[in-house]
Amino acid sequence: MKKSRIILYAVLLAVVSFGAYAAFMFVYTEWKFLPVELLQEPNPAAPHSEWKATDDLLYIHKVNTPRRAENKDDAYDGYEVDILPNKQGNLVIAHDLDEIEDGIKLADIFAAIDNPAEKSYWLDLKTNLTESQLDQILLTAKAFNIPEEHLLLETVPGPTAQLIKKRGLGLLLQLPDDFDKDDGDPQKRKEINERTLQQWQEYKPAAVSTSFGKYPYLRAYFPNMPKAVYYSSTVRPSLKKPFMVDHMQEDPSVKIFMLDEYTW
Repeated sequence: MKKSRIILYAVLLAVVSFGAYAAFMFVYTEWKFLPVELLQEPNPAAPHSEWKATDDLLYIHKVNTPRRAENKDDAYDGYEVDILPNKQGNLVIAHDLDEIEDGIKLADIFAAIDNPAEKSYWLDLKTNLTESQLDQILLTAKAFNIPEEHLLLETVPGPTAQLIKKRGLGLLLQLPDDFDKDDGDPQKRKEINERTLQQWQEYKPAAVSTSFGKYPYLRAYFPNMPKAVYYSSTVRPSLKKPFMVDHMQEDPSVKIFMLDEYTW
């Protein structure tokens, strides 16, 4: 067999394989976005505060090192950053206690970006904040000319959420863990929706933060509630990610769609 023919067959095989892979990922993604069976009528009016952050959609998960911040600078509109206090009570960038001794500060992340004021930041608060700790975050952002509107602070219902609300900052309120677990029971669905709605009425977040697994339920029952959706179950490159982004762009209530990547 001629060498040219072998190369042609190899190219054709690669094209066919890629086409089959792309088709599979497209169908898989469409399946992921299928609507859930409604057990209650949707509520088009959900209480929330004004969305003041940028309208850029695409964020990247766990930008907890200056190296990652620098490497992803051109590819994403916003960064998700985890914040924890160290033993001295100072805020550091860490997802859990195993990372806390690295001593990376929020200023280190901002300093690694060419134009930090142009991005938005999803600050995942792994702790309750005091007034002085919140001031520390705001002063650090101000030092890099980052507007307060570009800071979105994620937390659970409680004193920190109340503090963020009182200061008029962008609150991302975490969706209850059991939001997607109604077991097909209309009464249970009603109770979950009522409890969730009560939280939103109390805190009036800029958006509700939720995993992609809960997104179909949130979209079904509260279609107009501003949403910050994260999808971190696949860190390797995958064609389903651009297909998912296309879907998210079609939903005007999705303010943020956050992806993960294994590369640093």
